[in-house]
Amino acid sequence: MKKKMNVAKDHLMSGISYVLPVIIAGSLVVAVAKIIGFMFGVTDLNTVADSGGLLHYAYLFEQVGWTAIGLLNIVLGAYIAYSIAGKPALAAGLVGGALASDTNAGFLGAVVAGFFAGWLTNWVKNHIKIEGSLSTALPLIILPLITVGATGILMSLILGGPLGWINTSLLNWITDMTENSTNTILLAAIMGGMIGFDMGGPVNKAAWMAGNALMISGIYLPAIMVNAAICVPPLGYGIATLIKKRNFSPELAESGKGSFIMGIIGITEGAIPFTLKSPLKLIPLNVIASATGAATAIALGANDIMPPVGGVYGFFSVGSGWAYVIGILVGAFIIAIGSNILVDFTDKDKVASPTAASTVGEDSIELNFDDL
Repeated sequence: MKKKMNVAKDHLMSGISYVLPVIIAGSLVVAVAKIIGFMFGVTDLNTVADSGGLLHYAYLFEQVGWTAIGLLNIVLGAYIAYSIAGKPALAAGLVGGALASDTNAGFLGAVVAGFFAGWLTNWVKNHIKIEGSLSTALPLIILPLITVGATGILMSLILGGPLGWINTSLLNWITDMTENSTNTILLAAIMGGMIGFDMGGPVNKAAWMAGNALMISGIYLPAIMVNAAICVPPLGYGIATLIKKRNFSPELAESGKGSFIMGIIGITEGAIPFTLKSPLKLIPLNVIASATGAATAIALGANDIMPPVGGVYGFFSVGSGWAYVIGILVGAFIIAIGSNILVDFTDKDKVASPTAASTVGEDSIELNFDDL
């Protein structure tokens, strides 16, 4: 059972890896279009859709970004199916993802459709055999007919309604939380903690996808929480190497430069080399710092004015961008100071003696994180 769960997790992570560039590109395009609008005093480009000149083109450019963001469910469903069964599963995955959007089943519906399409495609390939001259009809006609038809029936007639209700209920719950300052801070702490837990792994990506799935529905605040938390661990360890360089081996001190840059860009995987040095101490620290950073940003007033852009430089897409930056820095300095207190990042333990070295090897804890 555990092996099957790990395989399913790998397929989900593969699908998300294909979604990442689509969402990032779409968010950037929308943000640029809205900035152009703000320069001319227009907060809603829909109001100038029929105007002429630069604002009209800004509106059209914004629609390009929203079109990209709207592909989330389609791309996710398609590439989960592709990860499971290869190219023959793409058609059913695409249709399932599109139906997830049409039925308002959302992200959850796309995941269900993708897995169903992939597994069904494998079943058809393994159990339906046609001999002779009609064998060429199987991959071109019979397999897509069965897989697309069954996936369509599943999503439109069976699961579309219930999953749509679940998705709508979740959106309403999140919306209610974002309208209450106390609940918003709590939500930020939860999502931030998830981001800091495994840095690119399934928990991290679950929070990231939740924030971006809500963004598609016009709820931007969770994405701001996630974006702030993502910057905290890599930026924190980069700062840590600057604060107390002698506490780090030459290799990790050098890695700190890359981690610092990855923190500014918003790539949590930059913190992995440092966290692996002492995961039992540093994973809780990462969780606390990321949760605190996201919660601080929201508590200070970071708010949604447009689809937020990730990274520290994404402050321009956040209302009260200074609060967003301060929240990130608060979380980063928790890691920078805490990690230097808790852990010796040098290699002294490896050169103390052969016996000590072997003991460290026996007692160390190995964690594997999934890099996408």
